[in-house]
Amino acid sequence: MSKTLRFVGTGALAIVAIVTMATTVHAQAAMPLAKAVVSDEVAGRTLMKMQINSTVARQLVDACLEFARTQPNGPGTYGIFVLAPTGDIVDAHVMDGVLPIGAETGLMKAQTALYARTPSSEVASRFPTLEGRAIRMDLGRAQGLSYYFVGGGLPIVVENQLIGAMGVGGGNMDEMCAYTALTKVLGPQKPLPAPAARGGGAGAPAGGGQGGGGGQGGGRGGRGAQPQ
Repeated sequence: MSKTLRFVGTGALAIVAIVTMATTVHAQAAMPLAKAVVSDEVAGRTLMKMQINSTVARQLVDACLEFARTQPNGPGTYGIFVLAPTGDIVDAHVMDGVLPIGAETGLMKAQTALYARTPSSEVASRFPTLEGRAIRMDLGRAQGLSYYFVGGGLPIVVENQLIGAMGVGGGNMDEMCAYTALTKVLGPQKPLPAPAARGGGAGAPAGGGQGGGGGQGGGRGGRGAQPQ
């Protein structure tokens, strides 16, 4: 009897381990491009296939909201925007308590990631001085985009195809909120850019901190208490 119980117990543990491993692999698996973009029927009307679909865009927003509810020292408050490659808003959500500047800069961060094809924190690191930023303030404006030197905007790339951009503003962990959402919904993402050198952001908009990217604002994920 004891041998039988040991066998059953071992078998049950093995089943639990297999289920756990399968769940982990599923959570880490990358979403295929075909599932992330609009359907062939929609593309037939819009003549644009490589665009994030509304279902996945909403999943990204919801994942960011979940991050806000469970973040350290939270809950957080964020303005969240998901854009198509054209710059149009596919989905957005502004949480209670976000100031107008937080909503506006969340959109600007998404526009920057779309325009530069890189995280907005990387743009901030690339041009850390007042002079370097001043001559670039108007870049993208004619196209309805932005060149905003604060972290929190990330391009949405699936199978090496840009299908949109995500921007988060108004909180203290903007970039991490977007990054966590992209990872949860779409699978593993490229590592975030290294924080910029402290003190290099003279003249940065909205207080000079490097939003979600961190470096100038006290660590990756935000510049502290003030929204941006």
